[in-house]
Amino acid sequence: MKRSQQIEYEEASPEVRAIYDEIMDTMGMPVVLNAFKAMGSNPRVLRAVWSILKGTLIEGEIPALLKQLILFKISVVAGNEFCTSLHGHDALNLDSTLTYDDLMALANGTCTKLPVSFQVAIDVVARAALSPKSVADEDFDFEEQLRDEGFSESEIDELLAQGLLGVMLNMLTDTYEIPVQEPFPGDLAVEA
Repeated sequence: MKRSQQIEYEEASPEVRAIYDEIMDTMGMPVVLNAFKAMGSNPRVLRAVWSILKGTLIEGEIPALLKQLILFKISVVAGNEFCTSLHGHDALNLDSTLTYDDLMALANGTCTKLPVSFQVAIDVVARAALSPKSVADEDFDFEEQLRDEGFSESEIDELLAQGLLGVMLNMLTDTYEIPVQEPFPGDLAVEA
């Protein structure tokens, strides 16, 4: 049994089409991702999820690559194929020196190709997102490392918001059973 009805652009209400248009325009895609189509029957929910994604992933001060790497690790650990594929694709588009093996090493905590600040942020945010009660006070020493690397208080808040986004996207795409969308439409890499 299909868990969600994907509302195609042609079938969507004018309100949903307007949101789809904004998504495609902002993300530079010729079509809407299936994850958004799964919410196309409720424009309020679609708008809310899009607003969170846009404000957290697309806008902000944190480098787009770091955001995608955080979301990739959360998705791998959570076992979410759609989000793992999507965020892995975006990360590889953003940094052509990375390989899929590098991304998997990152997810396993063994990647040494990234700056220390990236590694610490990815590990702590992923753990906080997937098991928030496991984050102890001493884990927040990472803030000092991030400050030493030039991250501001605002950017630290933005890093933690990536964890919220990752949990939300994984929960929605797993619950709706959104299949991996390959090939991805257009270049989904976003600027930050």
